[in-house]
Amino acid sequence: MAVAAMRETLQKGGTIVAPGAYDAITARLIRYLGFKALYIPGSQTGMVLGTTEPLTSLTEMAMVGERVSEGVNDELPVILDAGAGFGDPVHVVHTVEVLEDAGLTAIHIEDQFFPKRVSYHRGLEHVVPVDVYQQRIEYAVKARRSKDFLIIGRNDGYRAVEGGTRDHAVKRAYAAQEAGADIIMIMGMREKEDFEYFRKEIKDIPMLAMAGNGPFGVNEFRDMGYQVIIYPQTTIQTSLRSVHDLWKNIKDTGDV
Repeated sequence: MAVAAMRETLQKGGTIVAPGAYDAITARLIRYLGFKALYIPGSQTGMVLGTTEPLTSLTEMAMVGERVSEGVNDELPVILDAGAGFGDPVHVVHTVEVLEDAGLTAIHIEDQFFPKRVSYHRGLEHVVPVDVYQQRIEYAVKARRSKDFLIIGRNDGYRAVEGGTRDHAVKRAYAAQEAGADIIMIMGMREKEDFEYFRKEIKDIPMLAMAGNGPFGVNEFRDMGYQVIIYPQTTIQTSLRSVHDLWKNIKDTGDV
């Protein structure tokens, strides 16, 4: 079962590489290539739906999640970006119930404000107080029906507009861990020194790294101690580039 397989892999110290997928056909192609997990990012989903991530609803995210999961016959673990949990604790509970029913394996919940602010696209992260964030994770953990449905505690404390520091991010990571998060995800890391620092400071819990826009590959992340490696934008960026080149060539030359 895909859900149990992800927890088991992490407990054994294994590495999970999850390319971005935004529909059933991309999910099937990634499975065909031999990958063992998938990731559904909020930003990529917003693009496909013709909107932006802050305007993407829980219903829309669940719809995409269900299609991707069904596209691979629920055989692969699927991780989904659940944003800020779509509201207060009561909404977080509902979010977990809906996404677990949709066939997802794991979701990450962050400490940004809800409704989400568009300014974060410019690196201007605004985060809620640490106790509010911890409560989100706590209620998410309580709401899941299966312990194998994993809750990832994402935090943007490192680059936050107010008080953003490494220590701030570490504090939030431990708050999420204390609330029962299964995996920790720190945003804003760019340099190798950052990745090594957080892995050293945040102990006894798997950590997730975002790949695809920097100089590090799977082996480098694995060597730094990161067990979950996701590629949020790579699939859609490559798809758009290929479509652009194909149709530009046909327009310019008349040939495929």
